[in-house]
Amino acid sequence: MKLFKNFEIEKGVFYPPAILLLLMILIGAINPGGFANIASKALAFTIDKFGWFYLLSAFAMFAGTIGIMFSSFGKLKIGGPNAKTEQSVFAWCAMAVCGGIATAMVFWSVAEPLTHYYTPPVFTGAEPQTHESAIRGLQIGIYHWSILPYSLFTIFGVAAAHAIYNKKLPFRASSTLYPILGDKIYGPWGKGIDALSILALVGGVITSLGFGTMQFASGLDFLFGLKQNNTVYVGIIIALTLSYTVSSARGLQKGMKIISSINSYIYIVLVAFLLLFGPTKFLLNVLVETIGSFIQNFIPSSFNADAFNVGNGWSGGWTIFFWAWWMAYAPLIGMFLARIAIGRTIRQFILVNIFVPGAFLFIWFTAFGGSAIYYEHFQQAGIMDIINAKGLEVSMYALFQNMPLRSITIPVGIAALGFSFITLADAMTSTIASMTIKNNVDEEAPQSLKVFWGFLIGGVTIVCLLVSGTVGTQALQSMSIVFALPIFIFGCAVLISIFKMAAEVEKEKEEKEVIRSVKLTLDDEVKSPSEVDNKVLNSL
Repeated sequence: MKLFKNFEIEKGVFYPPAILLLLMILIGAINPGGFANIASKALAFTIDKFGWFYLLSAFAMFAGTIGIMFSSFGKLKIGGPNAKTEQSVFAWCAMAVCGGIATAMVFWSVAEPLTHYYTPPVFTGAEPQTHESAIRGLQIGIYHWSILPYSLFTIFGVAAAHAIYNKKLPFRASSTLYPILGDKIYGPWGKGIDALSILALVGGVITSLGFGTMQFASGLDFLFGLKQNNTVYVGIIIALTLSYTVSSARGLQKGMKIISSINSYIYIVLVAFLLLFGPTKFLLNVLVETIGSFIQNFIPSSFNADAFNVGNGWSGGWTIFFWAWWMAYAPLIGMFLARIAIGRTIRQFILVNIFVPGAFLFIWFTAFGGSAIYYEHFQQAGIMDIINAKGLEVSMYALFQNMPLRSITIPVGIAALGFSFITLADAMTSTIASMTIKNNVDEEAPQSLKVFWGFLIGGVTIVCLLVSGTVGTQALQSMSIVFALPIFIFGCAVLISIFKMAAEVEKEKEEKEVIRSVKLTLDDEVKSPSEVDNKVLNSL
């Protein structure tokens, strides 16, 4: 079908997620309690029955990505041998960090380490409020938010980079499976994969906007005493929606690139402030100890399925839940990461998208989580009391309240939260818009379609909050994460597909080497090139 006269919608990709999403929202509006109950049971079922599969798959994708980095496939340039880079190194790294899980990073950097400090998981063997629970709390938090979750995005990005920008396949998640499905990616199989990826992502972005709005509102309440209500929520959603939609409509170079760079500078300022005005020596010592704990416990953490339920469901409620959450975003975030890496090699792509965010997350969590633990452990600051009274969303503000210049740092923290969401929603709005156009390879989607998806996400979020409240929003998040099960299966297939891509590239390389060798042999045997049958050489 033609829309706005200048592009054509891919109906098989556009309508299924839109209809299913609207249907879920309608059910949630009519019966929010029932919808929440069904969503909660579906989420509990998938995590309980398939948690082992999530753990194995996530680690396999991480290991596979590292293997690809060291293979000859890693030397391949995204976009072809003559492709030129479009982003500076700083802008590329900024978009890689901010386009992934930046919003959640701001939310959990104080909340998770402090939670584990007070109630350490049973398997750690640590006592609450001790040196051991502090280090393990930071280690677990960093484990949940650094290299492994980013590897889930990266594995899809590697496949998308080669399939879309080297093989010139359509800008679709399903293109990553071309080595397995072949031309079936253009049929029901491919469109089903694309629709599922969009549905999971849109649901995830809507819930992130809903919860981000509540955290944003909590910051305004904490700072200005502005009480939270529907009017405040709607105002925040409208402001954020306009911001990320305008940024997306302006394009990658004039929108996302600028916003993510500003966001990165805010991150650097906040970390520098904590290191300079906080317990500097303590934080540096904690960073070193946490690195050691991370290395020591990485493998045990990756395979902690808790078969004997020693932790009373801890693994399912934390690690497995987070892996499912990341996987719901992974296909489309991977495609976005591929888009901004044109001109780089696969090896550079993996390094920047796993280890740059990973290193930054180490510093970020140590600065925020380590500072919160310091003030609680040595000064009995009462940060956890504030969190227990007002919710996890105030954790960052409660930390800043114990430090100098809080009238500046709390507003800057609120700005960091806002910019973090804008960068995520900008990237995802642009990716969804591009996926729902016919015959789109690597061009950005038209502004009108970006505006449509941007306003749709914002509008649906308002409906969720006003009609079904936080219950409906949480239910939508649960359903989005439930969709992670088929996407995990999709991810395993993508890993196989990448190995097929690498084998194909290696075969092409060997064939070229054989042709080159034969030509050299013929050149040696013939005195003059004119004596060689050009047709024979051309056939070779």
